[in-house]
Amino acid sequence: MFVRLLSVVCLSLAACLSAACPLHAAEPLSAAELQKRLDEVLDSHPTAKRTTVTLKVIDLETGETIYDRGGDRFQVPASNLKIYTSACALDLFGPEHRFKTIVRTDGDVVDGVLHGNLLLIGGGDAMLTSKDLRKLAKRVVEELGIKKIVGKVVVDNSRYAPRLKGPGWMWDDEPAYYNMSVTPLMVDFNVLTVKLMPDSEGFVYAKLDPPSVSPELFSVDEQTAYGDALATRRPYTEAIEYRGDRKLAESQSVQMTMHDPGPWAAGMFTQMLADEGVAFAPPAKGAAPPARAGVEPRELVHEGPTLAETLKHFNHVSENAVGEVLLHEIAIAKGAKRPDWPQGAKAISDWLVETAKLEPGSFRIVDGSGLSRYDLITADSALRLLKYLNASEDFEPFFQSLPTSEVKLTDADLEGASDQSDAPRVSAKGGSMSSVSTMSGYLRTLDGRRLGFSLLANGFIGNNQPVFDLRQQVWRELVKYQP
Repeated sequence: MFVRLLSVVCLSLAACLSAACPLHAAEPLSAAELQKRLDEVLDSHPTAKRTTVTLKVIDLETGETIYDRGGDRFQVPASNLKIYTSACALDLFGPEHRFKTIVRTDGDVVDGVLHGNLLLIGGGDAMLTSKDLRKLAKRVVEELGIKKIVGKVVVDNSRYAPRLKGPGWMWDDEPAYYNMSVTPLMVDFNVLTVKLMPDSEGFVYAKLDPPSVSPELFSVDEQTAYGDALATRRPYTEAIEYRGDRKLAESQSVQMTMHDPGPWAAGMFTQMLADEGVAFAPPAKGAAPPARAGVEPRELVHEGPTLAETLKHFNHVSENAVGEVLLHEIAIAKGAKRPDWPQGAKAISDWLVETAKLEPGSFRIVDGSGLSRYDLITADSALRLLKYLNASEDFEPFFQSLPTSEVKLTDADLEGASDQSDAPRVSAKGGSMSSVSTMSGYLRTLDGRRLGFSLLANGFIGNNQPVFDLRQQVWRELVKYQP
């Protein structure tokens, strides 16, 4: 009786699984068979029924399109757009290119005293960290011989136009770490940390980490729950507020952007110089301008990581700041002076059409990271780009920059496969924001063939997990392809 009941349960479960998600054995699939299987997956999956899902797949060995459902439909890409920026940057700058940050004296140095300002000049190194800045502060003392500054630290962000936020960025995300202001001097991606800590009596106080002489922190007198604390920045201002007038059990850290990060970076560098023993004094009233004729400025240069290393962080971590700085630098490489977003977007768009041979009108780019909801791509444009890169001399650094994903295969799936490597089968860039989940990249089949795919989903409610499940079902069919 128990065996019979167990058999019925197993058969019922199998029927339910088959109805919800048609799975097949791992026999090789021709193009026609694969198309049928993918149609079954997309037609039966609940998410695909209520969401705009487009999918295109090409065989990169033959260039043949082996599946196309809605490949010409526009979708919001989110961070999937980062592959467009990455490809253009690699071609224009090369994988070994390094962006630079400069420290320069603006005045004469006499007996260790700088009579003038110390300039911190942004040069488009989006990977510059506060640790790098501290090393520069040490070099100011050791290499420039400066012990005192009769003046101040001045951040020079004049390389870009003064606009700080991209078009179509959500206004209510403004203080969030991923919605950073964009400047040619980016320290820690223009994201600061506010530490909330208990004092000796357990009450809340706050400090910046790393320390900076600006911005100021304002305590807000407001009742909060026991142990509760909060730090935030007033949108579009530099005013950081913290609150929590009851006892705090342990330290907390809050990350946020600065609306105009220049004064914060200057304040941080000032504090670091002071930590190295550099004294500051205001210039005397009526003093001569610090930069006098014939005075050669002293200069230090910090080189950031290679572009190849930068792109690994850009795509693996999905760091928006890198894409927005690259967009501005691409515009400069194409001849723009103090560029803004439209100039950078045009430079990337022109390159995509003229060099990568994407169809004009098959995409719309307004920023470099995909943070804007004005960005639009098609699966077709993504596949054209992936095909171009697959044959490009920049393929290896691009490929290495892509995050990897596992296809959930069973031992039965792998049985008889010519490629049973444990290496991840998917190297692709995903994108995610509210109601958007996208991914475009490369997949290695069970016989070692490389496919390009783009799966874009827009217009769903809730989290991304159902789209992730759909993605796995698609991959499990794609790996079986064998012409």
